[in-house]
Amino acid sequence: MSEPNANQSQPQAQLSGARSTLATRPGKRQRKGRGRAGAAKVRERGGELLRHPLALPILALLAGLLLARILLGAIPLRGALELDLPLWLGQLLSESGDQRLVIARPHALWLMPTAVLPFLVVMATRTLVDVRAVQVVIQVLMRGLVVMAVALALAQPSLRSPIRGKTVVFVVDVSESIDDSQLAAAEQAVREAAELAASEAELGIEKEDRTRVRVITYAGRARLLELEAGEAGELSLPRDPDNAMASDHASALRLAEALLDPDTEGRVVLMTDATGDLAEREGLGQAIFDLEDRGVSVHTRSFPATVRGDVLIEAVHLPAELRVSQSFEVAVDIVATKAGTVELHLDKNGQPNAMEPTKTVELRGGRQQVKLAARVTEPGPVLFSARLDTSAVEPADNRSALNDQAAVVGEVVGRPRVLIVGSDPSAALSRALSANHLSVDTVAPTELPASAEGLRKYDLVIFSDIPSRWVTPAQEAAVVRYVKDLGGGFIMVGGENSFGVGGWGGSTIEQVLPVRFSGERQREQPTLALILVIDKSGSMSSGDRLDLVKEAARATARTLDPSDEIGVIAFDNSPQVLVRLQPAANRLRISSSIRRLSAGGGTNAMPALREAYLQLAGSKALVKHVILLSDGESPENGINALLGDMRQSDITVSSVGVGDGAGKDFLIRVAERGRGRYFYSEDGTDVPRIFSREAREVKRNALVERGLYPRVAKPVQLLRGIDFEKAPGLRGIVPVKPKAQSEVLLRTHLGDPLLVRSRRGLGRVAAFASDAKPRWASNWIGWGGFPRLWSQLARDTMRQGAGLLGGASIKVSPANDPGAWRVVVDVESPEGFANELGGVVEVIDPSIPEEKDAEGELVDNGRVREVQLELTAPGRYEAVVRDIEAGQRLLQARLFDDSQSPPRLAAEAVSQVSVPYPAEISPQTLEPNDAWLASLVEQGTTTGPIDEVVSAPGRADGRTRTKALWPLVLVWLLLPLLALDLLLRRVSLGVRRVAV
Repeated sequence: MSEPNANQSQPQAQLSGARSTLATRPGKRQRKGRGRAGAAKVRERGGELLRHPLALPILALLAGLLLARILLGAIPLRGALELDLPLWLGQLLSESGDQRLVIARPHALWLMPTAVLPFLVVMATRTLVDVRAVQVVIQVLMRGLVVMAVALALAQPSLRSPIRGKTVVFVVDVSESIDDSQLAAAEQAVREAAELAASEAELGIEKEDRTRVRVITYAGRARLLELEAGEAGELSLPRDPDNAMASDHASALRLAEALLDPDTEGRVVLMTDATGDLAEREGLGQAIFDLEDRGVSVHTRSFPATVRGDVLIEAVHLPAELRVSQSFEVAVDIVATKAGTVELHLDKNGQPNAMEPTKTVELRGGRQQVKLAARVTEPGPVLFSARLDTSAVEPADNRSALNDQAAVVGEVVGRPRVLIVGSDPSAALSRALSANHLSVDTVAPTELPASAEGLRKYDLVIFSDIPSRWVTPAQEAAVVRYVKDLGGGFIMVGGENSFGVGGWGGSTIEQVLPVRFSGERQREQPTLALILVIDKSGSMSSGDRLDLVKEAARATARTLDPSDEIGVIAFDNSPQVLVRLQPAANRLRISSSIRRLSAGGGTNAMPALREAYLQLAGSKALVKHVILLSDGESPENGINALLGDMRQSDITVSSVGVGDGAGKDFLIRVAERGRGRYFYSEDGTDVPRIFSREAREVKRNALVERGLYPRVAKPVQLLRGIDFEKAPGLRGIVPVKPKAQSEVLLRTHLGDPLLVRSRRGLGRVAAFASDAKPRWASNWIGWGGFPRLWSQLARDTMRQGAGLLGGASIKVSPANDPGAWRVVVDVESPEGFANELGGVVEVIDPSIPEEKDAEGELVDNGRVREVQLELTAPGRYEAVVRDIEAGQRLLQARLFDDSQSPPRLAAEAVSQVSVPYPAEISPQTLEPNDAWLASLVEQGTTTGPIDEVVSAPGRADGRTRTKALWPLVLVWLLLPLLALDLLLRRVSLGVRRVAV
């Protein structure tokens, strides 16, 4: 183990020796000597540089800058520094004594001293001046102060203080509604405010913090009143006679906002009674809201008015609908502050009202309504003017004669046209409607127009006790469209041929009625099951007897309701079931099966009657009936037992004999034992009539025929003035059931619906369960309430006029501009929104008479003008009618369907605008609503001395003024320090002692 270690140490020793040999070679020693000499030279040159007089100061300056840069990176820059100065210092630096010191660049205060101070210290140690060390230290400190002064100036110090100035704008109402005492109080308040503002300069308040006072007066226009310096005590607020009859509050407040100094707080003092028309009051509220929303405080002041008496007409009213030759009442609203007596005069189209031209009115004090009777005999615009004769009233109790009159304009349409479809020899319903100024046409069902356009001329259609088979599908569709699309009225009157018993179940007419009468079994309304047992023996082939029977069977099937049941059994020696008992709704199948009937064979009714009995016994119908038709003799074996079984099952049997060969005695016995009726036809031609009559008589079991007395279920306008407690009884009704959303107005004393109404599309519909003929209403026809009920029901159901014609409603309201009115027409359509119409508003001035040329054509004399209607929303059309500042105007909106040629009138609506006198002399000015005005203000005050509004310091709201201090630093700090530094350099405080 020792030998390998000895062998390994020999090469290592040889390597060390080789290295020593190489290190001691001559070339290596020469290079090393030259390197040492170069380093010595570098050290010598560096020592020379350090010994240079500027070396150390430069290094000190670089070190200071480097240190400042390091600190700048380590310490983040901050925003402005704000400090509160001592009060004495703030008063020293500013007139207002601002104490808030703001240093915009606080980092300059430590960055600059950090960068320069090392340089100053080094330079002090290298000074060549032979002065004492104390003086050197003082010089260093002085120069440090100079650097700090420069740093302070670079930091941009300033004094910041809020601006508390304010602009107070007085807005004073000088309209007619403001009396002299109110105006004098407003003048005094403005004078006090102006004097307070002028005294602020004498109190030493800085200009930016002073109050600026502006004055605006307004009536129909707003005007700026210039305030001259020193004339506050002589201030007066002039009126504006040319515009005194209006109060444009909104314009005055907008002008006040424009006068506000943006560098001050804005305050508006509104002095008004807040009266005016609706547009002016709405404008006032919106203007105050807008001002406060922008941070402007609004203060209101109202001064008590001197009590002023007045007698005036507030408004004149007409009914919503005016018809030719229809009497109505003109309502006049009168306002008086005191009791007294006046004469009220009413003119129609400039002439005294014929029915009641004058009326003496005893004034009670306050509001009261007086009505005068009137009638118009011609269609078209009509103007009613009311005026008061106040000669018996003291002048002090009637402040203005301008408001002693007012007017209203209306549109008179012709008498309402009513179409009665039906037959009534007594004409009771027609006479009742005609007696109440309705134009009535009575036609048979065959004359009913088959198109809605043919019905357009009528305001109301009445079906009076007619069955559905008399009305064609086209006529039904026309009535439905007339109601839904054209806004027409429709009434169905009951009777033995009406509603369900008339076959109206499932029809399109039933869809628009407010009641239903099929598909449900109602109390005392049975469902009919009818089987026709028809002789088809060979004898029935004579003539066209069998064809007549077939047609009679098909007609009978058509008269039944769809819910009724019908069967047809033919017989000769044996029965043949042509139509098994089934609902009558299967009319096509039933008619086809009846066509298979053919003659042949003998006569044996017994098996056929048994088959009818078996089918009816399984039916759930309330009324079960058999009609037996035969022209020959039939065996009677077992017939009595069969009829007894049928009676036990409540099945009735009627019989019809045809021709001389019919077994009359047999058929009579069948009818008697079957509790039915016997009919005879000589040749069969009247068999259809017999079948129809019998089916009708059987269906009468579905009627309620008894004494029934009406009771009011819902008191509404159309029932007013009718005493149903004294009404006689009706003798029958057709049971009906009201549909959802319908109104039951009358019921019988047993609770059955009697009068039901509803709306369908654009029109109105009604159903009267009894009749209007002598059958059930025989006692009613002579009752005094009969014509009134039917006339009022007709007017309530018919197409509405004045405010709603042809499915359009009109609304007129004041627009933003004076004399402008916004017209909104909404068009109703059952098929959706009517957006493709074109229309105009005709503005008619009834005070301008019509003029015609030589050819009879109307001359454009300004009586009528048109304004285009524009679509603004689905189904809504709007227009703005201008230049109606006084008087009355009739507004007729007409909308046309331009897709047709020529354009078809689709809808129309009528309204009116009445401006009898300016709002400044309206009743509202007699009782100013101070509470309403105060409710508009949220930020300001409504009561209290005006001094508080003017003298209270303004809100700064972030508005500040800044006074820069760096000029003061340069002048009052830096310059003195520089002078001291110069003095210390020129004056020696002693010589430095040197030791020898």
